[in-house]
Formats: sequence, structure tokens, C-alpha cells
Amino acid sequence: MQDLHQIQMLILRELLFKPNSRFSELNIKGLSNDHFSYHVNTLVDLDLVKKGERGYSLTSTGKEFANRMDTDQAQMEKQPKVAVMVIAYKYIKGTKYLLMQERAKEPFYGYKGFITGKMRFGEKIQESARRELIEETGLDCKDITLKTIYHDHVITSENGKLMEDKIFFVTVAKNPTGELMNTESGKHSWVSEKEYWETKKKYYNEDNIYESSKRRGALDICENTYAVQEF
Repeated sequence: MQDLHQIQMLILRELLFKPNSRFSELNIKGLSNDHFSYHVNTLVDLDLVKKGERGYSLTSTGKEFANRMDTDQAQMEKQPKVAVMVIAYKYIKGTKYLLMQERAKEPFYGYKGFITGKMRFGEKIQESARRELIEETGLDCKDITLKTIYHDHVITSENGKLMEDKIFFVTVAKNPTGELMNTESGKHSWVSEKEYWETKKKYYNEDNIYESSKRRGALDICENTYAVQEF
């Protein structure tokens, strides 16, 4: 969704609290009719607002969009990023191998770790993990299990500025199949568990995540703050 003009955000805010409002009731800033009509028509074209016999109201899309608004400020609420992590593994002659990615984009360019990606609206956790595994590596796996939920704040060690606020679901993919490929996002390789522990320039929390993924029992929920020198 494109960034909306402040007047358009105010219209959406009004319709959150006052469905079926008339044109004049929405024009709380007293703009000229032509000027205000432009903003209303833009929202109609974006399928955020509809006009009915009783006045203007939010569409289903508009309700979902406006529900994420900070109504005090009439602007979109900044929220944590929601993502999945896929720890794929297999055994070869009794040795455990882990699928690693060397990141090929910022932030954390050149760092190494497990496959990650943003969840899409409407996806279930395992669906998102399987899709990301396929898209990133070309491998597929139907045996994917949710192991841990992490909520991380990433701040810079220089000044403590919050750079990332993310919630991600850690999943484990057993014995994925297919032909491993690289993508624009990163280079991929299978490494033994021993090689994993010896890997340099891993992400700030990768070892903790891997350890928690191996534990049995109740689902873990971990919240942490990490200070990083590079971002």
C-alpha cells in the first residue's frame, strides 16, 4: 500500500469511529470541495473507502488497513517485523549436516546463518517456512516443526539506537530434498555440525537459536536485546 496523504489518513480515522459519514462530516479540515473530493476519490480508487446510500464507510480492505493506525496521531503504527527461520538438517553416514546461508544483501551483508524470511499475510507458520525454503534454496520439505519463538531488539553498540524489532518463529526442517541453489539473497551450503560451530561471522544470536531448536519439551518463547557493531 502506498503512503497516504495526511488528509486521507484523517478520513480513514474518522470512518473508524463514525461509519456511514456524509461528505461534509468527513471534511474536518474545511478544505474546498474540489480539494477534499480528490482525497476521498483516491481512497475509493484504492478500495479503502466506499460510498453507499447512508454515506461513506470503510471497505473490508480499508478496515484492515485503518485498524493498524495510531488513531491519536492519524498515522500508521510501526510494528515489529514477523518472520520465520528454517533450520534445515540431514544426516550423511551418521554425521549431522546443517544448511547455511551467506547473506548477500544488507543489513548484515556477508554474515552466515540459517534461512529466514518475512511471513506473508494469511500464511500459517509451516506454510511460510516451506515457501521460504523453496524460494531461497530450491529445496522442499514436508517435515517442518515449530520449535521456538524469538522476539529480538537489535540496537547499535555505538549509540543504542533501535534498528530492528522482530518476532520470528524458529522451525526445523528434517531431510529436505531437491537440488540446492543460490539466489540473489545468498549463497547456500551444507556444513557439518562441527563446521557450523567453527563458522566465523555468524549472526549475533545464531548459536543460541540453534541450541534452543534442539531442546525437547514445551515451546520456548525468548525475548532479548542484542547490541551489534554492524548493521
